[in-house]
Amino acid sequence: MSVLDSAIAPIEVVLSTVLVAAHAVLVAAGLPPASGVTWAASVVALVVGVRLALLPLVVRQIRSTRRMAAARPALAEIRERYRGARDPQSIARMRAETAQAAADAGASPLGCLPLLLQAPVLVALFRVLDAVARGHAVGALGPALVAQLDGATLAGASLTQTLLAGGPAAVVALTLTAIMAGALWLAQHRQLTRNTPPAALEGPAGTTQRLLRWIAPATAIVSGVTFPIGMLVYFACANTISLLQQLVVIRWLPTPGSPAATRG
Repeated sequence: MSVLDSAIAPIEVVLSTVLVAAHAVLVAAGLPPASGVTWAASVVALVVGVRLALLPLVVRQIRSTRRMAAARPALAEIRERYRGARDPQSIARMRAETAQAAADAGASPLGCLPLLLQAPVLVALFRVLDAVARGHAVGALGPALVAQLDGATLAGASLTQTLLAGGPAAVVALTLTAIMAGALWLAQHRQLTRNTPPAALEGPAGTTQRLLRWIAPATAIVSGVTFPIGMLVYFACANTISLLQQLVVIRWLPTPGSPAATRG
């Protein structure tokens, strides 16, 4: 077992336990245990639960990003003032002034920490759903439950099938892929046009951001060809939640200097 497997394994156990619990609740509510709808709803419940648990970290990340955006003009002025400086004294003063400007704005050098803390959870979630969709036991999902999921169908398609299986699987996979890629594109488009300061869209950085608006959804479409339907349920749900989260952020926590902040 690799170091990554050892680090992620406990989180996989927790997430798989939540998935089993969500399935049990839905079955207790009257849904058939072997139905693809029940298992798909369990995956949705798991994704929603994880996103809600990570919400405090997301809010902290957004606030940290806003503070850094507020400090950007002062930081740019400092860089311009010390442009070409090479002597140790000037470099030391530049670093001190940069740290002071960030502190005055409330920005922290550990501002990316909330995002980094989310990463292991999201990786573990991906691995659990990927293993289940491929028929492999993982964590609390023993062979019996995995076999039950393997036989479950959603609109006539097995959750372990891919688009390449054709028939109902192709229809379901294409629908989920369209939701997944469409939500991703719309979230990035709204971020770019409403929540990004015009100055940030100038030069190579702006060009890169515009390209990513198309590259990320294109990558999602390619993934839709190879990923099992169970994984596509996860991505379609996760990207839709991200879109809704983005709309809330733009409305209530817009980036300073962005069109959303200036026009409301």
